[in-house]
Amino acid sequence: MSWTPPADTWGTSLADEMTDLAERNRAIEDAVAAGPPADTTAQREMWERLVALRASFDRSFADPPREQVVQFHDLLAIAVAGRRYALRLSQSAGLFPNRQVTALPGPISALLGVAGFRGSIVPVYSLAAVLGQAPRPDSRWLVLASGAPAFALAFEELDGHLRIPGDEIIEERVGHGPRGCLRGIVQRPEGARPIVDVAAVRAAIQSLTHS
Repeated sequence: MSWTPPADTWGTSLADEMTDLAERNRAIEDAVAAGPPADTTAQREMWERLVALRASFDRSFADPPREQVVQFHDLLAIAVAGRRYALRLSQSAGLFPNRQVTALPGPISALLGVAGFRGSIVPVYSLAAVLGQAPRPDSRWLVLASGAPAFALAFEELDGHLRIPGDEIIEERVGHGPRGCLRGIVQRPEGARPIVDVAAVRAAIQSLTHS
């Protein structure tokens, strides 16, 4: 496993360093190949250290480079009935301000009506009502949920977009809060924001419509 770098390829300084590294590498190989000395305990310990150094040197080339990849989560910071929440962008298919909602009569107070999205008529529900509050007439923002069946959620205030490292989100295995629609918490300087789980909201809406 001996190797000598071509001096004419690099500058003199780098070539000298690489040559020195190669010579030290050969010295380690020669000592390891000679086997453990039988003279003294100190010499045997030195040989064992050289073996460990040789193995470490080989691993440094065999192991893939290690990179710490930080996963970020994109969320919408929203306010519903005066309370702060967050909603995962991965569970959203679009955000729409001031979209006209046509009211529909019916026994479900959470159903505000229907609205048109990309050529489709979609039911619109009050997120406040789903979370156990009274429906809010000033819900000017609509978020179209991803997945099927299609529906939109209305809420009052959009505080902005959050891009949060994964380790700053408290993940939860099960939902909590009204109808189990909250799952996870993100800590912010202004306070904690429970994360609205759109999948749980869909299940809650289906439960309301079939009750």
